[in-house]
Amino acid sequence: MLSACANLAGPTNPSSAQALNAAPAIPYQELSGQSLFQLLLAEIATNRHEYAAAAALYSEVGASFNDVAAINRAVALNQSIGNYSAMLPMAEKWLLLRPEDPTALMAHSVSAIAIGRIDEGLVSLDRWLVVDPTADVSLILTSYDVLKSAQRAILDRGLTDLLIKHPDSGSLPYTLARFKIIEDQPEAALQLVNQALAVEENLQVQLFRFQLLLNLERDEEAKKTIVALTKQEPTNRQVALQYSRYLFSYEPGNLDALKALHSRFATEPTISRTYARAAFEYQDYDSSTAVYTHLLTTAYSNEAHYFLGRIELLNELPDLAADHFERVVETPYLSSALAEWIALARPQDEQRIQAAIAAGKLSMPDMAPVLWRLQANYYQLIDRSDQAWSSLEDALQQYPDNADLLYDKALLAARLGRMGLMESNLVAVLQQEPNNANALNALGYSWADMNKNLDTAGRYIDQALATEPDNPAYQDSKGWHLYRIGDLDQALLWLQKAYSRMKNDEVAAHLAQVLWDLKRPSEARDLLAEVIRNYPDSTQIDILTELFSE
Repeated sequence: MLSACANLAGPTNPSSAQALNAAPAIPYQELSGQSLFQLLLAEIATNRHEYAAAAALYSEVGASFNDVAAINRAVALNQSIGNYSAMLPMAEKWLLLRPEDPTALMAHSVSAIAIGRIDEGLVSLDRWLVVDPTADVSLILTSYDVLKSAQRAILDRGLTDLLIKHPDSGSLPYTLARFKIIEDQPEAALQLVNQALAVEENLQVQLFRFQLLLNLERDEEAKKTIVALTKQEPTNRQVALQYSRYLFSYEPGNLDALKALHSRFATEPTISRTYARAAFEYQDYDSSTAVYTHLLTTAYSNEAHYFLGRIELLNELPDLAADHFERVVETPYLSSALAEWIALARPQDEQRIQAAIAAGKLSMPDMAPVLWRLQANYYQLIDRSDQAWSSLEDALQQYPDNADLLYDKALLAARLGRMGLMESNLVAVLQQEPNNANALNALGYSWADMNKNLDTAGRYIDQALATEPDNPAYQDSKGWHLYRIGDLDQALLWLQKAYSRMKNDEVAAHLAQVLWDLKRPSEARDLLAEVIRNYPDSTQIDILTELFSE
């Protein structure tokens, strides 16, 4: 196969060769009444955003007449909808009429490359750079994703050869750099970007270099780059946006810098949002409140209501918090806002919460299982287990194989003492997701607690622990299983580890029971006193009191 460099000597397609080398050959024709009517229809279609229809009408006129304006419109519309196979004939005809027109050369190179006629596209790209050495050849990037690997290799070699032929082009090395990133070659991309910037200082290329440095984890160099750009371009919104994102990801505590950006670009909501979020994370709630309040009338209103609600919770103003959470109606904050609202466990909010959940199910059906879970959780929190059960039953009628719903129903069944249903639901979850750590732990712990299937229970708990060795709930299960099989010393170690991370009544009770069996009654009674003091309504109190009275 000939290399792309060799093919630069001339096009291989006769029509393209004619388009690139011939003088205008089509005799002038006056547009007919029918063609004028088609152009009118094309404009109407364009105004209606019916771009495919408009492109077809312009293409028909362009194919029949040597009207450059119609051809130009056909090219632009076909490019906008990605119809490169229809764009190429129009570009070829345009070149017949205007062989040295840089826009026609651009259109031909872009469309030829996009449909895989790489050699022809490279020829017109070469000609384009001759006519306009400053041409922005990065326009061909739009077609790279649709090319096959062999075509990409030819294009890469061809552009590399063109780079030797046109060393004064800044856009060629930048375009090649973008290709190298797609091919996961960031070091090669950085070298090409540096080459592009040596030819000309281009802001787009400088920002791309900044992102490259971040990808290469050259954080200090990236910081110097973006800070320098901010000083060079103090009024440029694109630079400010990149700097704000950098600050949020790498220096979120630098609130002064974010505040300065927000002050300079007060009408740029993305920068405001970045500052508001950072201020919230670093507990500057006054600043966060002020900025998020401003964002309530922007596209970030859902995020603003969510964080304003969380701030009102911190202010111990649950009514105001609920009002904000109610106004969150879109992902990704809807489920989080509902979870915060539901956690208040206020019966007086039931009607509003139900309405919010129902609206979410209608507007975002993909989120329906999550919303069903939240609904069931709300009813559990307000001690209406029967309605929680009904909610999960209704949800599973619609989503019978949803593992999360099955898991929630299993836990509720355990809470209601319906252990058979608990086991069957957890088994169903594990049939679908054998590595579901929560289900493995829940079933393993339940069997250990019931003193049954102890060998399998131990394997399940160990499998869960392998995924999250520091999970205190899993550590508690391990300790309780070891207690059931009589390994008290190891049980004590695991339960102490769990209790150091998760101090609740159940883990305390397990630890107290092991201490009692190890003949350490004083420590066991101290734990019982701690449970009585911190969890006066715990069911573990009666169990331990009876045990210690024996």
